[in-house]
Amino acid sequence: MTVNCQNITEYLKSFSLVKDCDLIKSGDLRISTPFNYPNGSNIDLFLRRDNDLFGNYVLSDLGQTADYVDDMQFNLWATKKRRTIIDDICNSLNILQTDGQFQIQLTPEDFRQFYNPIVRLSQACIRISDLVFTQRLITSGTFQDEVEEFLSLSHLKYEPEIILKGDFDNEVKVDFKVYGGNIISLVQTLSAGTNSHAVSNEIFRRWYDIKSYKNSNLFLTVYDQSYSTYRDDDIKRLSELSVVLGFPKEQEQIIESLAA
Repeated sequence: MTVNCQNITEYLKSFSLVKDCDLIKSGDLRISTPFNYPNGSNIDLFLRRDNDLFGNYVLSDLGQTADYVDDMQFNLWATKKRRTIIDDICNSLNILQTDGQFQIQLTPEDFRQFYNPIVRLSQACIRISDLVFTQRLITSGTFQDEVEEFLSLSHLKYEPEIILKGDFDNEVKVDFKVYGGNIISLVQTLSAGTNSHAVSNEIFRRWYDIKSYKNSNLFLTVYDQSYSTYRDDDIKRLSELSVVLGFPKEQEQIIESLAA
């Protein structure tokens, strides 16, 4: 048998994007698609009338994608990196985000090619739910992003990229403010290659400029152990003002310090 474009078209002619459709209690139409979440469950989409005067509709996942990843102990919007990835996915597929739901607004004319929004929204649900696995792998990004992923998975409450009033009437950026059981920690991340001395001095300068906060906060410097270019005197200098721990080898010590 020879496979060509003509018989491929014939083979797929009977393929449907709707496995089942029923009316649920809210009045929405539930559309069961042939697509699946990573655990094998079907991706269901829901169609409802929009609250406008033009007869428009909304096609939505009703928050089921967010519920799925939440069941996997994964918060989609916990870090800036995740939020950026989700925004990129939604923008590329022209998907809207509203209160944890992913959706597409439809006009009556859109139903002439109804397959298009069904495929787009299903694709978004698949790509977003796959973040549960892809974000737990080693991904490209800054060392600060990597530490934030680590903090998020540890379920510690934290604030990223805060600005404090320095002791010299200046503004000082701190990478993370972490809330432990009894203490609040301020965290600076240190990652550097050939310019490690300059970067270490900048972190030391930040600690020095907010040293008055040390009475009520733990100062923690987390350095990137993928580099071996740090000078001993730079690490010792940072140790005068902060606890210095390496990531990822000292993950347990980092969590113990932050959770105290």
